[in-house]
Amino acid sequence: MAESFQDTTQYRYQTRSRTRAQNEASTRKEPGGTAQKQPVTKKKSPRTRKATHKKAPPKKAPPIPPVPSRAARKQANDAQLVLPQKSKPNAPPAPQGQPQPGRVHESSSELSSDQGSVAAEFGEDIYITDEHWVSALYNTLVEPCAVEKFLRKRTSGYRKPRGKGQWTQIPQDPADRIELIPSVMSIISRIVDEFSHGSAGDDVTREVVCTDFSGGDPERTNPGPSFEIPPTAPAGDSEHVGYTNAASIILVKPEAEIATESDYKQATALVSDLRQIFAQQPNRNFVRSLIVTEKSVRLAHYDRGGMYLTPFINFHDNPSILIHFVLGLTSRDEALLGLDAAIQWTIDPDTGRKVAGTLRAPNVRGEMVVYSLDIEKSPFVRPSIVGRGTTCWHATDPETGKGVVIKDTWRTTDRTPESEFLVDARGIPGVVQMISHQDDCASTAAFRPIDFKAGAGYQNRIKARVVLEECAEPIWNFTSRYQVISALRDAISAHRKLVERGIIHRDISTQNVLFGHPDAPEGLRGILIDFDMAMRAESGMSLDDIDPQTGTRTYQSISVLLADDPLNDPIPPHDYLDDLESFLYVLCHILLGFKRPGELVEPTPRLISVWDDPDASTAMTNKVVLMAEGYPVYKFPHLKEYWGNSCRKLLEGMRAHISNIVYQKSKVRAAEVSTDERFEDFGCAPECHGHVTVTV
Repeated sequence: MAESFQDTTQYRYQTRSRTRAQNEASTRKEPGGTAQKQPVTKKKSPRTRKATHKKAPPKKAPPIPPVPSRAARKQANDAQLVLPQKSKPNAPPAPQGQPQPGRVHESSSELSSDQGSVAAEFGEDIYITDEHWVSALYNTLVEPCAVEKFLRKRTSGYRKPRGKGQWTQIPQDPADRIELIPSVMSIISRIVDEFSHGSAGDDVTREVVCTDFSGGDPERTNPGPSFEIPPTAPAGDSEHVGYTNAASIILVKPEAEIATESDYKQATALVSDLRQIFAQQPNRNFVRSLIVTEKSVRLAHYDRGGMYLTPFINFHDNPSILIHFVLGLTSRDEALLGLDAAIQWTIDPDTGRKVAGTLRAPNVRGEMVVYSLDIEKSPFVRPSIVGRGTTCWHATDPETGKGVVIKDTWRTTDRTPESEFLVDARGIPGVVQMISHQDDCASTAAFRPIDFKAGAGYQNRIKARVVLEECAEPIWNFTSRYQVISALRDAISAHRKLVERGIIHRDISTQNVLFGHPDAPEGLRGILIDFDMAMRAESGMSLDDIDPQTGTRTYQSISVLLADDPLNDPIPPHDYLDDLESFLYVLCHILLGFKRPGELVEPTPRLISVWDDPDASTAMTNKVVLMAEGYPVYKFPHLKEYWGNSCRKLLEGMRAHISNIVYQKSKVRAAEVSTDERFEDFGCAPECHGHVTVTV
């Protein structure tokens, strides 16, 4: 059979019940041993165009470290407030004064290499809120009279000698954090013991735990979305602390150390730990932490849009602020703690492990129903904090009994909801079909001050949820040549029909082409998913310029990679031919990267391995060589041994066709014409339009 494709123009305190869950946060790794990377943002000449602001994913953070046991837990479902101990302070920059409200910019020249990678995700700005907003943040959690009553108690540890307030247990001039931590823990524990907030059952308790989150070698775990004992702990052993049972992190440092650190350095000190919390508690909307000295406290907030800090507030002069912060970060109200309460879990009290879960979402008629989560399938979680935060849950439709995938994403306000494209794609064979959607579940704007002045390091993002028909596995899990080539053929066919409906995908990759169900008919053997980056198109061309941050780096077209170069002017629109070129790289990755089903070529061929380099020019080099010269066949003997002559002809034919497209586009770039004429020529070079036939 043949498909004719006619081209057309175109740290922490835990208050959630320890009977909550944990599943492994899957950090997807691309076949061939190369982890998926996204482009790193480069500074470019100003250009007016919409941007998807897709951030480069960080390196895989270490999994839950083994933590020493603690004696005498109250019960298996205790929640914990963890104060991390860091043994090696970073090299200090210039001393900083008391921050003022507003954005603070960290010069890129002052960033360490680790901070530089953080800056790629969070930006180089840090916003400081004003003190007035801070005082109102958690002031409704406890009555002022209750706070005053507590402070008057001798057991509170707070006194007013000579009329000046003082938490008497805290040393006024600690030698180091080791001297300071026990007193801070003691005060926080008293606050926790005195007050209770939230509607959780009596089985939810809270405890302050001092631990050191020092990551070891990465290991695969089975993390879950809220709070349960870490997977490294024996079943039922509640004496372990890990990322799965922590609600917040409190970082304790003496004033002398804080004075040597910039606001940005303070805000990013715990990013690696926070990434683990987001990954291993996948229903997190945000995480808040505290930075405490012997005199003052400040709050740090992190969500899918970025981060911000409050100013330091003297908690001796203003003791209620410390109480409010502790109650907010130890609340048993899951939404207040930063968790999505639409997702609920049942934990076995004997093992401390998750045994069941539910997710509340719309049905096909738009009515809110409860879906049962598949406890045996770990949710997919995008590893970074800032960005789309894609999380995919496997569940069962309560009405049909069929398997579904419930996908949560955070889109920027200038992005069209994925659901709109899925509505327009209904009925197209080879495109994932949507059952229902919820376009506005939450907004990062609700987690920050009303007058928040967002800078380059913070974007408002809206949480959306779609319920999708369940598909099979990604195509790299193929079991035969026929299976994978058939899937690619059907996905390309589906892509053509999308273009005819005015949609281009813009993120063609091996993880976005799934197999259909076993014995699926022609047209349904390969399914295109993930329309987060999709865009409207006219005559096969998007209505906006190419965005080099759009898509999966490994499979980006040469034109998309060239868009990262400020000298490349004008940046052409993203067209369907860029998507078709991405299909070629998917085919190359499968045929050149796999000897046979389940067996990778080791080491990964350099031709492929550099495709995901964060530097666009490096990622592009071998693609240009592939287009101009092909690939050295003698280096890939498995092509003849397993894939056979038909697959080789398919690869070469598709490469030759795409090579011609790349050549024609390069002629347009080099032409001695005006910028406007060059832009128009990108859409009408007749040599770019041809005919692709995929034969199975």
